[in-house]
Amino acid sequence: MQVVLKHATPEYAWNRILNVHNEYHKTLKRFGYKYDRFIPDDTRLRDMFDIEHLTDEQNKHYHDIFVNEIYDVNDLNKFDDVISNQVIPMFLRGVERLVPLLNSWGAKLPEKLYISCDYGCGGSYRYTAPHTITFRCTGFTGNHFGMTGLFMHEFVHILIEEPIIKKYHVPQDLKERIVDIICFEFFNRPVQKSFENSFANKYITVDAIKNDLPGAVAQMMCDYLELPKYKQMETR
Repeated sequence: MQVVLKHATPEYAWNRILNVHNEYHKTLKRFGYKYDRFIPDDTRLRDMFDIEHLTDEQNKHYHDIFVNEIYDVNDLNKFDDVISNQVIPMFLRGVERLVPLLNSWGAKLPEKLYISCDYGCGGSYRYTAPHTITFRCTGFTGNHFGMTGLFMHEFVHILIEEPIIKKYHVPQDLKERIVDIICFEFFNRPVQKSFENSFANKYITVDAIKNDLPGAVAQMMCDYLELPKYKQMETR
């Protein structure tokens, strides 16, 4: 698998911000996500995210502010040496540990993976070609080990999204917990506290991950959907 480092262009970064704005107001804020982690540290964009439905005029107003006054590629290339010389080699060694599991997951390695540096803090992923890990680098405060763990987390998402998550209609919170358990068990990456007390815990075991992750997730979702609606909400 080839790993290619790149930087978000102004329009690409803006379109991602717009997509996050839509997803934030539609679903993400219900799961406790804060929009600050997805955008540049700028009061004008925070004002934008406080508006649930943007008019065309507001959209253009904030677009022009971002493209002409906020975006600077130098914000996005400050970790290039660390990523190229330390993180990518560590990441590829981690990927080798996952390869023996892929057949049982029904997953395949992409031929090419892009790492796209962008504004904000944390990471996200595109599971269809061009397969991409978006590294929101401007708010990152960890070291190269933390960066590698973040990339592994997003890469596991890419691997299982289509053959498992989409197939069994796994909701956001359970999806995050599945990936957290895999990354903790195989890479000792700390889990997200907000998803730690999860309905997924009794299903996603080391044995299930190694031998039949799709079967474990299928059983989990079968049992989950048998719960009354109010019980489903309590587990989320």
